[in-house]
Amino acid sequence: MWSDKYRFLSPKDWKEAIGRFRPQFLDYSQKDCQEFTSFMLDALHEDLNRVSKDKRTTKQKEIDFTKLTYKEGGVAAWELYKSQNDSVVVDLFQGQFRNVMRCMKCGYESVTFDTFMYLSVPVGGSKCSLKTCIENFCQSERLEWRCDKCKVYGDATKEITIWRLPVILVVILKRFSYTGMWRDKISTFVDFPTSDFRAVGREVGWVSNPEEGKVYRLFGVTNHTGTLEGGHYIGCARNPASGDWFTYDDHVIRPMRAEQTRKKEAYLLFYTSLSEQDDARILSQRR
Repeated sequence: MWSDKYRFLSPKDWKEAIGRFRPQFLDYSQKDCQEFTSFMLDALHEDLNRVSKDKRTTKQKEIDFTKLTYKEGGVAAWELYKSQNDSVVVDLFQGQFRNVMRCMKCGYESVTFDTFMYLSVPVGGSKCSLKTCIENFCQSERLEWRCDKCKVYGDATKEITIWRLPVILVVILKRFSYTGMWRDKISTFVDFPTSDFRAVGREVGWVSNPEEGKVYRLFGVTNHTGTLEGGHYIGCARNPASGDWFTYDDHVIRPMRAEQTRKKEAYLLFYTSLSEQDDARILSQRR
């Protein structure tokens, strides 16, 4: 793809193969690229899972997080997940949330850890930054909850933060809102970094693990133009060999600057924590 032998490559056969497994992607009507991305990563994980099917079980053992520190709980939950799910997709794309329910009466905490493949963050009605979107996603909310210690319903707070960061971070900007039968698209401009995106536990509140930290750089953007009824996707991607950026509009490919990726149409953002030296090493292995 990066050999400069072709002006463009049409993934027609690849699309038809995917359509045979997931008919919703078979025709050429507008589809949600978020759903497509999720399907592709899930399908690749299932096929590349290093854990053989005869060793997978639907019955998972319970972890008593009340007896563990946050660090111990995160490790135990991750190891339990990896005992059933171990693939290159997990290695690169999956991270871990820490969920904390806290009783406001006695201070008791109920802690769980969940894996994630991407961050789906809310977009507000006015200009905002990616940092603000992620902070709003991780913002503590107040609700009524039955405390396991008090044994009664009362006020509690619920908090979701990132405990383990993935090597490749996929961020979905939630631009499509649904209210009953009504659907709408949010066209707010979101300012996001193209390099030096710091996700460090000691620097940002949405990474709760003080020992966790990665610095990301952007390598791809999916833009959605138009409306829910009729729209068009345009991709932007960074060539890992040269570092140059290009925009991909069907068969039309044009060079662009990294700063030009920041548009109000941005929908999916793809970040990597791999260095340029890592890119060069991986490319050399493919030759």
